[in-house]
This record gives sequence, C-alpha cells and structure tokens, in this order.
Amino acid sequence: MSQIDIRYRIRYLISLVLCGILSSGCIRRSLTITTEPPGAMVYVNDELKGESPVTYDFIWYGSHRLILRKDGYERIQETKFIRSPFYFWIPFDLAMELLPFPIRDRRAWSYTLNPLPTMATPIPPSELPQEPSDDQTR
Repeated sequence: MSQIDIRYRIRYLISLVLCGILSSGCIRRSLTITTEPPGAMVYVNDELKGESPVTYDFIWYGSHRLILRKDGYERIQETKFIRSPFYFWIPFDLAMELLPFPIRDRRAWSYTLNPLPTMATPIPPSELPQEPSDDQTR
C-alpha cells in the first residue's frame, strides 16, 4: 500500500467516526407527577419513583400503572396511557433518532388527594343522654 492509500483510509475512517458522533441524537422522555398535598409515595408499574413531586425518565409509551399513597389520604390507583407524539411513529421515528441534537418529550400529571373520612369518636356512656326513669315521668 502506498502512502496516499493510507492517508485516504485514515481520512475516510475519521470522517466516518465524526459522522457517527454527530448523527447520534437521543430522545429523552420524562414524566413529572405532582400531588396536592405534596409528599405522596409514587409507584409507576409497581416501582417506587419517590415522593411527589417526582420527575423520572420513562422508556416506552403506552399503558402505565400508577399508585399514589399518603398517610391520612385516600389511595389513588389507575392505569394511564401515554400516547406517543406523531414524530415518534414509524417511519418518522428513524429520522428523529438520527438528528444530531437531543429531543425532549416532557409530560406532567397532577393529582389532588382526598383526605380519608374521619371516624366519629365514641361518646362515653356517662355523656349519653339518659332516658327518663319511671320516677321522673310521674
């Protein structure tokens, strides 16, 4: 091999590596879950994500099972569907993966937790209204 062939191959290899680096965009999908009041434990697909408000990166679109728990409040359990944007549908998704800059898809869910119904405290027998006895009714 001549010196020119080696230089050509090195330049070709460097340009291939640079094209690969420059064309490697990424897609970041994040979901933020907030609750009122804050501090509820957030489970998505049976995995603890943390206390609300919580933001995490999700991998796939579609159905996700959500559970929210907080002491003194009713538990929320539901299945939510995350629909993918049109530019992540086939064949557009291939072009989006090849873009040289990152693409962000941010979603947010917000919930209001309802307090548990309070149980009535029992009234002590001494404070109950007494029925009139036979002596008092005469």
